[in-house]
Amino acid sequence: MSIQNLEAERTVLGSLLLDGELMKECRLTEEHFSAAAHRALFKLMRQIDEDGEPLDLITLVSKIDASFLEQIGGIVYFVNIMECVPTTANFAHYEGLVRNAWKMRHAIQMAQSMNEQLLTEKNEKIINKTISALSELDDTAAVDFDLNDALIRVFEDLNHDTGELTGIDTGFQNLNQITCGLQEEEFIVIGARPSMGKTAFALNLALHAAKSGAAVGLFSLEMSEKQLLKRMISCVGNVSGRKLKNPKRCFSIEDWQQTSQALADIGTLPLEIYDRAGITTQDIWMQVRKLKRKHPGKKLLVVIDYLQLITGDPKYRGNRMQEIGEISRKLKLMARDLNVCVVALSQLSRGVESRQDKRPLLSDLRETGQIEQDADVIMLMYREDYYDKETANKDVTEIHVAKQRNGPVGVVKLRFLKEYGRFAAGKK
Repeated sequence: MSIQNLEAERTVLGSLLLDGELMKECRLTEEHFSAAAHRALFKLMRQIDEDGEPLDLITLVSKIDASFLEQIGGIVYFVNIMECVPTTANFAHYEGLVRNAWKMRHAIQMAQSMNEQLLTEKNEKIINKTISALSELDDTAAVDFDLNDALIRVFEDLNHDTGELTGIDTGFQNLNQITCGLQEEEFIVIGARPSMGKTAFALNLALHAAKSGAAVGLFSLEMSEKQLLKRMISCVGNVSGRKLKNPKRCFSIEDWQQTSQALADIGTLPLEIYDRAGITTQDIWMQVRKLKRKHPGKKLLVVIDYLQLITGDPKYRGNRMQEIGEISRKLKLMARDLNVCVVALSQLSRGVESRQDKRPLLSDLRETGQIEQDADVIMLMYREDYYDKETANKDVTEIHVAKQRNGPVGVVKLRFLKEYGRFAAGKK
């Protein structure tokens, strides 16, 4: 049985005949109507409006085929649908009812199609494809914008004292001063060469965020849940990562005590780890929605390690730049639509190694174009002792805030305590 709202469809058509100017703000198309007669009438009404003619009963009837007019009940039909309109002031509501019925019909069709394809093709990728299509269907409705309401909301924000930190605490005062914290709706990219410490830095951000009360979803496409948790224990409990490889032989009593305390501390944090390889942006989107429902009212930080390991859309296979570009766009959309902060790690190209000054640049981001465009903030990591073992700046990591759409850029220096995988405040 098809889902229909024929009464709402008739009310929309009647409203347009009573006030033809409503067509100029109408967001419906003929496909939104379930009844064939309603589709034909709306299509004709839209054509009349586009031709610059007055949209009223006289003009409409003059353009209708006589046999069709007789089929729907003649002039009486139009008189009836006009009389059933309580008020044209509620046109947007009637329009929404028609659209909602259309969305449900479309969703049923997609589900049926998925069922048929699964039975014949037996390919689980069909599920992800259908979920993606359903998400796009949910985003098709346009939203009315009221400038005065928007200005009032901005004024209320201006009168709200948020302190120096408006986003999620990074745990590093100098970095907070530049960014005001990790902001909701922002897509943040952290770029570095391999073994520079970007995973450790991301874990530090995640732990600080969770300790400050934000919920954290950590998507690890490179390391297992167990490996990440051991790194967290090392960081939180000041336990040597080297000893953690074989604690039965290497741990002292103090190490066991610190590890036990770290396990207890981490266990209280609003933090979840997803370590499935081959994950898609749609998988991430679904898990983040679940996490939001699980932690209502909390700010949410999503950390992805790392961007280039996300499985892209098969239609871009063979064109890596387009594939990564689509992943980048979807992560930005997720940050905005779900009101979360997304931090994605990214590899830098080998071009860094060929320069005398090996401090990274925005152009060093792999598949740089779309990532650089989509990201609200880009942080690039550099350690001098990675390239020069004899340097005096041992354990100093520079965090270059190379792009910040809504704030300044600059450099923050942190000390990297490699033994514990922990970053600490350094000199400015």
